[in-house]
Amino acid sequence: MTWFTKWALRNRPALVFSVIASIIFGIFSYTRIPMELMPSADQPFITISVVGNGMDAVSMDEQVTQPIEKVLTGIKGKRNVVAETGNNFSQMTVTFESDTNLKEARQQIQDNISMVNLPNGVMKPYVVLLNTSQIPVVYLGLTFDKEIGNSELNLVDNEILPLFKDVKGVGNVITYGGKNQQVSIKVDAAKLAAAQYPLEKLYTVLKGKNASVAIGEQTLNDQETSIIVTGKLESLEDIQNLQLNKSTKLKDIADVSLEKDTTSITHMNGKSFIEIVVQKDSTSNAVTLGKEVAKLAKDINHDYKGTLTATVFINLADTVLNSINSMTREVLTGALFATLIIWLFLKSFRMTLITIISIPLSLCITMILLSFFGVTLNILTLGGIAVSVGRLVDDSIVVVENIFRRKQGNQLTPSFIIDAVKEVAVAITSSTLTTVAVFLPMTLASGSLRDLIAPFAITITCSLLSSLLVALTVVPALSGRLMKNIKTKEHKPRSFYPSVLRWSLNHKWLPIVLSVVVVIGAVGLFAMIPKGSVDQKDSAYLSVLLKYPNGSKFADIQDGLSKMETILSKQEGVTNNIVQVGNNADAAQFGELQDGNQVQFMVFLKEGTDSAKIAQALRKTKDQFPTAELTANTAGLMGENKTTVSVDVLGKNDADIKKAADIIIKKLNTIKGVQKVESNDADKKPKVNIIVDSKVANAEEISGSLQAMLKPAVIGSMKIDGRTTMVKLGALKEISTSNDLENLEIFTPDGPVLLSKVAKIEQVNQPGTLYSKDGQHYLQVNATVDPKKMVNVAGEINKQLLTWEKDKTFGDETSAELTGSSMQSTDDLMELAKLAMFSIGIVFMILLITLKSFRASFAILLSLPLAAIGSLLGLVVSKSSIDISSGIGMLMLVGIVVTNAIVLVDRIRHNEENMTIREAIMEAGTVRLRPILMTALATVFAMVPLLFAHESAMSMNLVSKGLAVVVIFGLIVSTLLTLIVIPTFYELFHFRKAKKQRQNEAKKMTEENHNEFSL
Repeated sequence: MTWFTKWALRNRPALVFSVIASIIFGIFSYTRIPMELMPSADQPFITISVVGNGMDAVSMDEQVTQPIEKVLTGIKGKRNVVAETGNNFSQMTVTFESDTNLKEARQQIQDNISMVNLPNGVMKPYVVLLNTSQIPVVYLGLTFDKEIGNSELNLVDNEILPLFKDVKGVGNVITYGGKNQQVSIKVDAAKLAAAQYPLEKLYTVLKGKNASVAIGEQTLNDQETSIIVTGKLESLEDIQNLQLNKSTKLKDIADVSLEKDTTSITHMNGKSFIEIVVQKDSTSNAVTLGKEVAKLAKDINHDYKGTLTATVFINLADTVLNSINSMTREVLTGALFATLIIWLFLKSFRMTLITIISIPLSLCITMILLSFFGVTLNILTLGGIAVSVGRLVDDSIVVVENIFRRKQGNQLTPSFIIDAVKEVAVAITSSTLTTVAVFLPMTLASGSLRDLIAPFAITITCSLLSSLLVALTVVPALSGRLMKNIKTKEHKPRSFYPSVLRWSLNHKWLPIVLSVVVVIGAVGLFAMIPKGSVDQKDSAYLSVLLKYPNGSKFADIQDGLSKMETILSKQEGVTNNIVQVGNNADAAQFGELQDGNQVQFMVFLKEGTDSAKIAQALRKTKDQFPTAELTANTAGLMGENKTTVSVDVLGKNDADIKKAADIIIKKLNTIKGVQKVESNDADKKPKVNIIVDSKVANAEEISGSLQAMLKPAVIGSMKIDGRTTMVKLGALKEISTSNDLENLEIFTPDGPVLLSKVAKIEQVNQPGTLYSKDGQHYLQVNATVDPKKMVNVAGEINKQLLTWEKDKTFGDETSAELTGSSMQSTDDLMELAKLAMFSIGIVFMILLITLKSFRASFAILLSLPLAAIGSLLGLVVSKSSIDISSGIGMLMLVGIVVTNAIVLVDRIRHNEENMTIREAIMEAGTVRLRPILMTALATVFAMVPLLFAHESAMSMNLVSKGLAVVVIFGLIVSTLLTLIVIPTFYELFHFRKAKKQRQNEAKKMTEENHNEFSL
């Protein structure tokens, strides 16, 4: 590796140019790399959303959900299919194995579903695969000074949306809410009878009215002329004045008016609104785009004042910028701490400058490489820089310290510098490569975990390799310039450490026992420490839910919605709130269908407002909603800030499923760490079955007559204000009781007859919502748990489930299994454990190649359990759990802690060429003490800012306090123990050679004493 050093010293002008070019292109790359919140990662599931045509839950299940479930059986990589079917909707979630190509799976699902024949009126299913790159940059709402009608919708489509689409960097603009108005024809039955106009003709009254028919070409006035017959209905008056017969117009027998959609509600701050969602393209900068869209919103408010108001309620540009600025501060603070540590040890400004030059230069080279690899600047890549900033100076420290130590009494000639670098080149190269060998395999993780941590690993790999290059080129060249006039004092080794080391070598039993205790203690601590998920402590908004019983009237739900809007308008600290009720195509395209009896609010707060306090205040208003269940929780990027463990209960008998679910609920309430337990066991909803006597009537004809009388029917469409508007024929009868239904007079081929004469009417209760898993009906029990104890709670539940299965507590045809986020977290931790074992294997191979000694390599690996006990102690002290963040920290330790051991063992092996093993160990320990302490403390103090980093509500906190705790405590403990344990085991592994050397020394001393005595 000294080739780089020789080149740098012989080509100083080229080196200077390279440094300047790296800085310029590094800064340029930093400004050009797209900034975004998270790297692109697919969610490990696909959602299928279907909106019905007024069908009840049972009909939707039989005619929509089940046929779709059947065609999903052969999807590659499918783990299971969970379906929720309610009145007028069906939503299925397909989960996959971690190594599945989800984009191919989505295409396969779309192809299979296209072959399913769905009932008339059921919307085309939406197949949604969510990806973090699809996270919208800006959410904004358009509210109008009057009710939203066709003219307002035209304004949005023709003027407002093009403004957003023209913004540079916009990939997609999606609108939500603001459905077209519809023409409603409400027939007066008495007037219809008086006009002697058949009801059935009203269903075809628009037929042929809106048409454009080409007759063909004819020769007119000696020219070939096309003849086209056109008919148009373009206004409400045109419909009202339709001539039914000679004396009757439509307005004579019906009320014709424009109405808005009454099956769903979308409000912002109590008013109907149109939501605009702006997504960026793959290459644009989220921060720049967010600022441009916010500026455009201000311009719209100015240009359309008095007509509409544009309100931005989520702008990820602010979040990304705040997160990046926060992480940048932590990087700079960490670099400052590392610089102070180096200066305290070297006590020389010039030497400190030589050392820390590797930080900015390495980061500039890293930016160039990230731009080359197409990696964006996000929370995880900046986190990679933050955790590696202390490690960037390690190689430079070793080089500078070795040059400085050897300079005593020598001239800084190129050959001298090359020899000084050569002495440590193998050590720093192997230590850097072992660290890289830990991070690079992270790209081999499977599924969404790989997508998240791969940019993190690539960033650290690029920065470490850059720092090695700087240490072998720029640092020696600068040392030759800046250290010429530095007067070096003779380094006086400390007496304490050599004394402790010599005592330990003479009493090996103590370090050995200590190591065994450490390993046992690490195993015990690992078993004791709770295993959880990453806790989302901060909040971006509040999620408020009002859940009404099945069968609740829409008017009651509207009243509750209005009441909550009033409460929120008076709540101090609330800036905006948006609410959605009902299902439509807009909700389906986001995979966000929900029960029609649920009212979901997103409540946005002023900066600095105590979100938990407001959530608590909202919960206290539950008495104002006696028929609804009220929940209010803080929420972030991934939804509500709560961690759940789920148990699915499957079976063939609903009663047995319900009984098993009750047993599980009772048990879960007794487990430590469980905060709340609930199930999805839905209320029953009344249903009327009309059983037609087939001997006297036709069921299909009866159903057609009833549908015509009780349900509005779409009889056509027309253009009003330039928009396609549906025309609906309203219900002829309004009924409120089952008796009204029995006394309903229907038309048959034999004349009018009461429904009760030709059919039996039964009123029953049926589930308002049906849940199924892999085609079987099931119930899900959800336990809200302490995030720090999630994996522990899941383990306790799994243990109990095995006991119940063994005892057949639920019977032969009913079973229960653990599902949900707990399974994902366990899978992720297992994935990290596999990567750790793989990384250790690669590290060992690199050590074998560079050191060419099995025993020396194995001695270095002993630093790993020493780091484990330190990291676990840190988690105990900080009251943290083992989660993905701390798991990544432990993986990092594998590469970091071996660095010190490599530097120490490499020196020992060099010394063995002309020293005994004991002398080699003592000299290496004394000489390498200072660089080992410097590198360890520089890394530790560079990580300190992460301990106090603000954990954003809009990130996943993978680079957070847990990671910092593990690295800091693990590195401190392993460094202190490495200085004693590694030399002890090294001599132990060479005990025969060491024993022989001691015997030879003793023999030699005896001979010398004998010679002196003879003289």
